Amino acid sequence: MKLVFLHTSDLHGYVLPTDYQIKNNYQAPFSLSRVNSVIKQEREKYGTENVIVTDAGDFLQGSPLAAYVHENSQDNLVRYANIYNCVGYDARVLGNHDFDFGTDYLKQCLAYANDSFINANIVAERTNLPAFDLAPFKIIEKRGVKVGLIGCTTQYVPNWESKEKLAGLKFVSAYEQVKAVAQKLRSQVDVLAVVYHGGFESDPATGRATQPHNGENEAYRILKEVPGIDMLLTGHQHQRISLVDKGTAIVQSGYRGETVAEVVLDIDDKTKKISAMTTRLIDTREVNPDSEVLHACKDLEWETQVWLDRPIAILDKPAKIKNATAARLHGSPFINLLQQMQLYFTKADISATALMSETAHGFDKQVTMRDLILNYPYSNQLCCVRVTGRELRHVIEHSLAFLTKDQAGKVAFADKYIRPHSLLFNFDLFYPINYQANISRPVGRRLTSLTFHGEEIVADQVYHLAVNNYRAMGGGFYPEYSKDKIEFTLDKDYIQMFQEYLTSGLVNVDDVSNYHFY
Repeated sequence: MKLVFLHTSDLHGYVLPTDYQIKNNYQAPFSLSRVNSVIKQEREKYGTENVIVTDAGDFLQGSPLAAYVHENSQDNLVRYANIYNCVGYDARVLGNHDFDFGTDYLKQCLAYANDSFINANIVAERTNLPAFDLAPFKIIEKRGVKVGLIGCTTQYVPNWESKEKLAGLKFVSAYEQVKAVAQKLRSQVDVLAVVYHGGFESDPATGRATQPHNGENEAYRILKEVPGIDMLLTGHQHQRISLVDKGTAIVQSGYRGETVAEVVLDIDDKTKKISAMTTRLIDTREVNPDSEVLHACKDLEWETQVWLDRPIAILDKPAKIKNATAARLHGSPFINLLQQMQLYFTKADISATALMSETAHGFDKQVTMRDLILNYPYSNQLCCVRVTGRELRHVIEHSLAFLTKDQAGKVAFADKYIRPHSLLFNFDLFYPINYQANISRPVGRRLTSLTFHGEEIVADQVYHLAVNNYRAMGGGFYPEYSKDKIEFTLDKDYIQMFQEYLTSGLVNVDDVSNYHFY
């Protein structure tokens, strides 16, 4: 018999085929609606009795629709959960961004979900039992074949979220939990899979380290050190992965529902053993959106569009972005405006931020809610961090490592930071310091000038730096940031801050670039 696994991850609230840049444009090549069409297609092809459907989290935050649901009534959360209920997942796990709005909000959504969530490595501090009363694993039987599914989430969540948001929770190593559960579960099942909101710290094919081995991603260690795992159904990194490594099927389905990852196992009818396995990624752009999801989302989508077009403020002049790459390399009034806002709320000396979206257009003179969310799509909080001048220099040098020279000798971004997916949300710029960098010089030694109010940055002097909580907790593998250096965190997200700042009457858009790369 054939046993088929269909896997998704990192949908981030994109239930419809739109990125909300253009109103009433629903032609985008992704979405839960397209995903569900693929799932129905494969269920019909193989028979529902032969298909298991899983998801590896990050479903609750990311899209303007998800932002509208969070900003408004509880009834909207019920309707939102019901959209995902249309799919009929057999097992789901939580992603790190599912904690962005706090555990109370997450618990409410879990209560409305029909799907079975599993969780082995997020535990209650008081009992050390799996949090939210979720089971660490699930056993599903398909035509006499017993399948074990172990659920895990990256243990790195506390490095991005505040203690208040995660009160009462403890995140332990996915590797350690998978190892412990697999040892008990392997003898009870014919097929054993891990559904993991986490990815690979090393290339699964070559073993070459691709990220610091800091515990954020542990799939490679699980692959190499935990015996008996037949499948790794992963997420978090937004990568497209489809391969079989020494008898283990490995998949990751990208971002926003751009693909459905499929694993097909040939099972011997007598022994129940796996005789062969194949993997592939099914591109959802090839199918029409599913009518059931469209119907479930219809009213909520209309309300979201009305909410997005609500005017927020009028600026003294536009802060536009014509091209995201050029804005990063040469400066942008919008990036300056974001920095100005961070300084306004923290009263810090210096601000650091990235341009968060590849499709960000900045602001016209009239700013709407759509503009706010599309230009800053993450639910971060703002921190003030204490750094010395020497540490600040190290931080800036890390950001400069993203840059290279192209064949024509022009400054550009190194290919590994833009393919297969852009990582430029980790490329920070700094304000109002003035700095210059020679990109022909070795990484770590590129700064040629670094001044603050016309004076050289002093190595041993303490400076106060405004930066989002993701970065302040070490996100993006930056050096020098750590919890003990955070002086305070504001209890507001960026959308709230934008609304308050833009209506303060104190906004003057700065269109002068304060840095130069050559």
